Amino acid sequence: MIHKEQRKKLKKALGYHYTGKVLKILKEKNVTNRSGKPYGTSMIRNVFNGLNENLKIENAILELYTRKLKTNEKRETLKSELFNMDEI
Repeated sequence: MIHKEQRKKLKKALGYHYTGKVLKILKEKNVTNRSGKPYGTSMIRNVFNGLNENLKIENAILELYTRKLKTNEKRETLKSELFNMDEI
């Protein structure tokens, strides 16, 4: 279950439009609900907000968070390389 403090950190990193990206990760991993259909955005929000527990959705949210961190790190590395090139 995603707890309040974790949710704050996730929300800060992912913003408000994260459900579509989580759905994409679930699709990549062929994760579906019991009836074999893709999860809906409301289920993803309920898991994110701690109203429902679903380990597969939680894992997808955490994977999105990890991807976002890596993207931000790459961006910062590129920015610092560009600024260092200006000094040459």
